[in-house]
Amino acid sequence: MATNGRRDSLRFRSLHSVRRQICTPTTVILIADSCAISHEEVEELMALFGETEFVLLQNRRTAGAAGAWNTGLGYLLSAGFGGFVALLDDDDEWDEDHLAVNLGVALESSASVVISGLRLKVDGVLSERPLPRNLSERMFLTGNPGWQGSNTFVAMRALTAVGGFRDGMPSANDRDLALRLLRWPEVHVAYTHKWTATWHLSSARQALSSPCSATKLRGLRWFWNLYGQELSHAESEEFFTRADALFGFGRDEILAGSTDHPPHRELRGDLL
Repeated sequence: MATNGRRDSLRFRSLHSVRRQICTPTTVILIADSCAISHEEVEELMALFGETEFVLLQNRRTAGAAGAWNTGLGYLLSAGFGGFVALLDDDDEWDEDHLAVNLGVALESSASVVISGLRLKVDGVLSERPLPRNLSERMFLTGNPGWQGSNTFVAMRALTAVGGFRDGMPSANDRDLALRLLRWPEVHVAYTHKWTATWHLSSARQALSSPCSATKLRGLRWFWNLYGQELSHAESEEFFTRADALFGFGRDEILAGSTDHPPHRELRGDLL
């Protein structure tokens, strides 16, 4: 989990949902990104998890979610961890059986990636979206069919093989990771066919997915500079139409980002 200081949702929603998992995680890692967590808060959080290992890390890589997640993955890598990694945003929540369902499917099907349903609630109101199934890499070139941060459940070996996340990528990290994992020759994807997590959005709070978010614009520019040359004319139109409809950014604004270029265009993250 990465956090940028949303203490109430972190404590009373996200961490609470982790605590009540019927399949207890081996380790809970919280990475503070551009925020400070006091010694008192650390002790309080560690007490919440009892005998479960709770680790607090400071993001020492590039600021942002990607650098924070890579910080956590780096910790697991150095510890020789070989299991599954589940991500959760600091304002989202898992159903109590999220980890159990995902792990059960992974073990039953020998999958390296398991994708479950991530509900969307906007201001507490459920918004309809289809359960993810039969996802292909090309779907992520033009949009996101339902595999995002809080329903990411991936084997550590797969995350290591693709290099984790791209440090500094402002947004669209989920799509970039999905594309690289789905292109990994050894990937085996399975689906739970169940809703097991909830993505919360508030119209009163600025988020990466909020319309006219400057960070979202930079992320769209990075993504276009990484993958735009692969899109057909029809796919390009779909990409720009979606960006305008959801985030308020037209083609010209996205293409105008001459300084918003990723450091490299290789099909790898920056974990290693």
